[in-house]
Amino acid sequence: MTSNAVHFVSHKHRDCTDIFCLILFLIFLFIYGFISILAISQGNPTSLIQASDSFGNLCGQDEFQSQPYQLYFDISKCLNDGGLSFVCPTTKICVDSCPTYYSDYQALQVIEDAGVLPKNYTRGQLICIYNYDPIADKRTIVDIVHDGLCAPYTIASEPFFGRCLPSFVTNLFDYENNKTLNTNVSIDQINNQMFGINSMSGVGRIIFSDLEKIKESLALFILLACVLALLYMLAVKLLTGLIVSLTIILFLVILFLCSSFCWYTIYTGEDLVYEYSTVARIVNDFIQLRTIYLIFGCITTFLFCLSLFMVFILFDRIRLSVILLDHGASAVFSVLSTLCWSPFIIILFILLTSMIIYIEVCLSTVGKPIFRAIMNNQTVPCLPNLNSTQCIFQQEYGYDSIVLNGTDPITSGVIEFLVDNKQYLKWFNSFAYLWFGAFLFAFGEIVLAGVFSNYYWSKEHLTRSFPLFYSIFIIIRYHLGSIAFGSLLIATLRYIRMILDYISRQFSNIQDSTVINFILKCFSCFVWLFEKFIKFLNKNSYVLIASRGYSFCKATRKAFAYVINNCLRFLVLVHLTEWILFCGTIIVCACNTYLFYQYLHWTDEYDQLILRWTPIVAILFLTYIITSGFLSIYDMAVKTLFVCFLQDLDENDGSIEHPYAMNNELLRLVHKTNMVEKK
Repeated sequence: MTSNAVHFVSHKHRDCTDIFCLILFLIFLFIYGFISILAISQGNPTSLIQASDSFGNLCGQDEFQSQPYQLYFDISKCLNDGGLSFVCPTTKICVDSCPTYYSDYQALQVIEDAGVLPKNYTRGQLICIYNYDPIADKRTIVDIVHDGLCAPYTIASEPFFGRCLPSFVTNLFDYENNKTLNTNVSIDQINNQMFGINSMSGVGRIIFSDLEKIKESLALFILLACVLALLYMLAVKLLTGLIVSLTIILFLVILFLCSSFCWYTIYTGEDLVYEYSTVARIVNDFIQLRTIYLIFGCITTFLFCLSLFMVFILFDRIRLSVILLDHGASAVFSVLSTLCWSPFIIILFILLTSMIIYIEVCLSTVGKPIFRAIMNNQTVPCLPNLNSTQCIFQQEYGYDSIVLNGTDPITSGVIEFLVDNKQYLKWFNSFAYLWFGAFLFAFGEIVLAGVFSNYYWSKEHLTRSFPLFYSIFIIIRYHLGSIAFGSLLIATLRYIRMILDYISRQFSNIQDSTVINFILKCFSCFVWLFEKFIKFLNKNSYVLIASRGYSFCKATRKAFAYVINNCLRFLVLVHLTEWILFCGTIIVCACNTYLFYQYLHWTDEYDQLILRWTPIVAILFLTYIITSGFLSIYDMAVKTLFVCFLQDLDENDGSIEHPYAMNNELLRLVHKTNMVEKK
């Protein structure tokens, strides 16, 4: 008798799904590509990165090749809301080197008037516009500065992205001689200089120097992080029951100890926290610690009793989670190539982000530099003059009758279109980033779902030699439309949140807008929750699309039915899996960071570092990224197998025509059997 059991559908029995959404995505991609080409052709992104003067000249290029650095006449005008902005309402010129001395025009005027120093020396301290000689000018230094011909002051500076910024870090760190601190500097000065905007260049240079010294050790422990993540998954595979049991027991013990400590402190009055903690004594001045202990004790006691009750009630569902965690690890080790898939998707996302940012910068700099002069308290377009600071360029791009004079009609039309619609195009670019990013991560999830669903329905014996590439082929050939549909939903919800946040920021500047802001925040929170639910539903839908070839709507209906009918199973599996993976991330990060610290001491590399926390933070961050990437594959494997298990229960009945695909361990757990055909 022929078996009609549900199985993994091969490419020969699939059809293209959600073609309309695929066409919509391709049209959107074509429009975005066309606008991007126009923006790239007319934009000038190097002007935001490359240092330039107030006359639109790029420092270090053409006739200014010997003057690679940009100097602000009055850098204090660059400060905006406590931060540093490269767009400043002050004259900028290109110089061959940043000044290394301090001078003030009023002090120089006093010295010159008193005859203490000759005129050649005092005026030689001034930094002025091109082709101007202050020594030959008979006016006073004060008049020269007030006319904008020279900078009012100079301070010791160093280059930072081609711009001369005040430097104090070099007084703290002697990079060449490996000296650490200047003992004549006060603690307040150290704090200000270490965390102020002026220390970025020096600290960045030292960080890169430290990482350069230990690059071989860093590479070794990056590899070790991969090994430790694999070892943790192997431990979960071999000791799943033990690890889950210890995790649950540890969680219950922590709740019990917290609850016991609170009630013990309340009834005995012996508050060890108050006795040994200064913070607790400060808090006690505002809120009585007894009240905090009472509230916290009630919460932990309730959670302990509830958790203990849930463990006994949901024992079979916890057993199901343990089995799926075991089989999830087996699935990953059966297809080790999947471990390279998550880093590949992350690299693509980084490239996508870089491209979107580049397009955004191009849109911001579309057009020609516009020079403006102030006349009768109004700004009017003008033509630049190297011998005058009246007509200057303030990083404003666009078009006007002067700028477009002599430009061909096609280029003029493109510039006018891009500049007139610049704000709308930036919003369009933001939506493209959201949609493309959601599409990319959805593609990564559905490919993994195809691999692991194939593993489940083939009864742990994969039917293809290269399951990852086979899954990629199936998804690209048949299901890009479904990915476009699901990612469009996520992108739309995120875009709505972005718009709500923008509106909220606009209203925050208006008085008596508290109620409106509260409503907007509530609505934004609701959209965020709905987005999380759609993401959860999409992930389960992708499993059905990858395994059975359903359309997005059909897969979503089935996935939603599975979630509603098995909500407790989903609750236990999702939270237990996330907790196991969280513990794994903490363990791997802690072990690798500790071993790296000891290794640096053992090799004496630690003593060669200037900022000794730099490599520790670097390896901790890299280990977290690597471990999260590896364990996300494991997480997808477990959830894919779970959805396949629910589909197996739903569409098969154990008969000869529709036998279950699950293994004997799962069959015993759900009290099911497969009938055997008699010969």
